Amino acid sequence: MKIEICVGTLEAARMVSKQQIDRIETCIALEQGGLTPSRAMVSWIHQTFHLEQHALIRLRAGGFVYNYDELVVMRDQILELKDTGIKGFVVGALTPDFKLNLEALETWKRAAPQLDFTFHRAFDSIQDWKTAMDQLVKMGFKRILTSGSERNVDQGMDHLRELVSYAAGRIEIMAGGGVKEALIPALKASGLDAIHFSGTSLTQVEAGTAFEENLLLPDENKLSSILAAIQA
Repeated sequence: MKIEICVGTLEAARMVSKQQIDRIETCIALEQGGLTPSRAMVSWIHQTFHLEQHALIRLRAGGFVYNYDELVVMRDQILELKDTGIKGFVVGALTPDFKLNLEALETWKRAAPQLDFTFHRAFDSIQDWKTAMDQLVKMGFKRILTSGSERNVDQGMDHLRELVSYAAGRIEIMAGGGVKEALIPALKASGLDAIHFSGTSLTQVEAGTAFEENLLLPDENKLSSILAAIQA
């Protein structure tokens, strides 16, 4: 089972670079579900740590139904990042009736045809998931990140097994969303290709100031305990 760590800060990148993992997904603003990182951040991580890096392309929080202008800007984000040394992109776009936005996905893939593409947890909003998976396979997507169409992998465990069975090796199924140490044995037994988590804890910063925030920041103890359970 491959291990992918979601990295939302430079501190997180430094922390995971000391661990035995397979790749990272780079983003910012984990508290909003993750947004597109800057070119400078992606380049610095690549040049400093030489990790296999995949960048999230998500212009804003608030769902995955985008207008034309947003889709164009996200294409341009792919064009901006594709030559930074990264290995792939993590994307997702839906139609108003919660099907794949095939035109958007094909446009984005054409912007960086040499790189891997992962379809993210927008997949969990799709009802006709079999058709969606078949379409992603046909387009050449490398993997699907999913919680099993539920709020977290614990609730979606049974469906994750169904997804693995239907994929039948045609596309990788990577579990993510609410991954905890106690869930690792069941996830490992499910036949999944990969597991995705951030190893963060909600932390208050700048307390008592005008800039007080609750941020998801890297938690080395949590990260290490989950990794130890996976590698056991």
